[in-house]
Amino acid sequence: MGVERGSANAPRPPGVRLGAALFNADHGRLAEEVARLETAGLDFVHLDVFDGYFVPDIGFPPRTIAALRKLTRLPFEVHLGVREPLRFAAPLIDAGVDLILFHLESAAMPFETLFALRALGVKAGVALSLGTPVSALDPLLASCDACLLLSRVTGEGTRGASFDDSVLLRLQTARAAMARRGVQAELQAAGGVNRTNAAALVEAGAAALTLGAGIYKAADMARETAEIRAVAAGAASGGDKAGRGQGA
Repeated sequence: MGVERGSANAPRPPGVRLGAALFNADHGRLAEEVARLETAGLDFVHLDVFDGYFVPDIGFPPRTIAALRKLTRLPFEVHLGVREPLRFAAPLIDAGVDLILFHLESAAMPFETLFALRALGVKAGVALSLGTPVSALDPLLASCDACLLLSRVTGEGTRGASFDDSVLLRLQTARAAMARRGVQAELQAAGGVNRTNAAALVEAGAAALTLGAGIYKAADMARETAEIRAVAAGAASGGDKAGRGQGA
C-alpha cells in the first residue's frame, strides 16, 4: 500500500535538516536502504538525477523514484544534474518528488525554469557548482524554495573527490545575500558531508546537509545520524548567539 508524500504530512524536527544521498547507497538493495534512512531518523532522501551529459554519470530514472516513493514518508529532494532540466520536470513530479534543485549552469533561462517548476506545483530551487560565482544566485533568490551549494566537483562522488572547504565562504556569501534581501530560501550543502565538517557547514550558513557515503558505512546509522544532528544543532545554536542570519 502506498504512503502519502512526505513534505505534506510528515512532521519535521526543528533545527538543521539532515538528508542522505541515495546515490551512495547499495544499489542492489535500494528499498532496504531507504527504509534504513527513515528508521535512522534522517529528514529527507537526496536523489541525484544525472543524464550522462551535464554530469558524466547516470542517476536515478523517474520510474525508480516512483517505485521508492511508495516505501517511505520521507521527502524526496532531487539534485537535477542534466541538460535542459524542464524536460525532466513532469516525470519527476509524477514520480512524487517534493523539491527539484536544477543546476543554474544547465538552464539558459533559470528564472523562467524556476517559474515553470513552481507553476507545476513542486518546490523548486537551484544548485550551484563550485566554479560558479555565488553572485549568480542574486536575481533568483526570491524565487527559490532552496539553494544547494555543492562542496565537491559535480558528479565526482564515485571517483574519490574530496570535500572542498571553499564552500564555507560560498555559504557565508549566499547567507549574507539572503539576509540583505529578506529571503527565506533554505540553504543546503552536499558533497563529502560528514561529521567532521558538519559544524563548519552549519556555522557558515547551511540549514540542510546531505550526508554522503559515510552514513551508509556507519556501524549504527541511527547513532551516527543522532551524533551528526547534535553537532549540527550545537553549531546552529552558536551561530544564533553570534547573530547568525543577520548578514555580513
